[in-house]
Amino acid sequence: MKHTINWQRVILLVLAAGFLAAAVMLRLSFFAFALYALAAVSIIAYLMTWSALDGLETERHVTARDLEIDEDLIVTVAVRNKKPLPTIWLVAEDMLPRGLKAHGTWARAVLLMPFASIRLQYRVRCTRRGYFRIGPVLFETGDFFGLNRRFATGADPRYITVYPRVLPLEQYAIPTSRPMGETVVKRRMIEDPTRLAGVREYRTGDPLRRIHWKATARTGTLHSRVYEYSTLIGANIIIDFGREAWGEDSDRPELAVTAAASIASHLADRKQQVGLITNGGDASDIMPEETERISATTRPRIYQMLADREQTDRLSPVRIPVRRGEHNLHLILRSLARLRLSDALTCEQLIDEEYQGWPREATALAIVPGVSEELLRRLVELRNSGFTVAVLTVDNAENHSRYRTMLEAEGIRPMHIRDEVELGAIDL
Repeated sequence: MKHTINWQRVILLVLAAGFLAAAVMLRLSFFAFALYALAAVSIIAYLMTWSALDGLETERHVTARDLEIDEDLIVTVAVRNKKPLPTIWLVAEDMLPRGLKAHGTWARAVLLMPFASIRLQYRVRCTRRGYFRIGPVLFETGDFFGLNRRFATGADPRYITVYPRVLPLEQYAIPTSRPMGETVVKRRMIEDPTRLAGVREYRTGDPLRRIHWKATARTGTLHSRVYEYSTLIGANIIIDFGREAWGEDSDRPELAVTAAASIASHLADRKQQVGLITNGGDASDIMPEETERISATTRPRIYQMLADREQTDRLSPVRIPVRRGEHNLHLILRSLARLRLSDALTCEQLIDEEYQGWPREATALAIVPGVSEELLRRLVELRNSGFTVAVLTVDNAENHSRYRTMLEAEGIRPMHIRDEVELGAIDL
């Protein structure tokens, strides 16, 4: 770690040495004694400050690691002085998660006696989705005289995941040539007893529940029902989370995440396959769970050292394969909870690099802030490659109106939502 020179302290030392030399040469014994006393006080203050934070330990407890929006999290932190010397004064402040509000005691100023302990406890209301760091504790101490101060952090942060809001969708269907949901296929997969295809004469081995009694009564011979065969198609959700695409807007990207989470949950509830691909970043990549304790002489330096740790060079997309099941839905919602805007790839580059591995039986559903000429070309290429393609534009009515006719002409279904109300009542 690079150390900086405290020039103010160097100048004071040089001046004190000069005054002491002058006092000795001029035989000013009282003045020399005062300088000796001041030097002793400075040394004691320095030693007191730099030993005050030794032996401090923290123990943290959180009531949950995974939460829903509007849930409360209770955080309890115990601070113990393990050394046989007191810490004359100590300010213990737990570093609150960015973007969330807390209520309770997250900071205290105390005299911490040998082997004594204090407790911080507060409640955090999870008002938005995200991946948040709880802590670490920031300690501040110094000497009696205010000559020195020292800052350090505890070594026990916790990370919580707040899942995105999932809205129930009243109506959801994409009426394309290969719609999401149930569809008749030539290759027999499984009979759907809710979809009657016709009636045929009874065959040995047909169960009684298959017999069509009205046709039997009308013809005088046994007849059995014939059902259509169906399979589940599902969707591969492509969400554009590039920072440049959304600009400075903070609400529209969150609506896009809510839309992706709601659609994925809707499909999974109906036993359909669903996947996720996005050019956004994973917030857990920039907040590694480290336990190293750091110290500095100023509070801004502590903040800067923590910020320097939150760096990543990850450029690869976030991928959840197209599959069925609750576990796959959990992975999708967890990824959406941790999704952050990124500068890695554009949506067009994402499609170019990834579409070869996508299953063509799943509808490619792109959730975007707006359609551009370049994105339109990529979507048309997807359509020509055998994919069923749909586009959901988020709160951009002008863009939707401009490209709607062009998308429909290419066999791509355009959609648009302005808010969560329209999302919940989406009717395609």
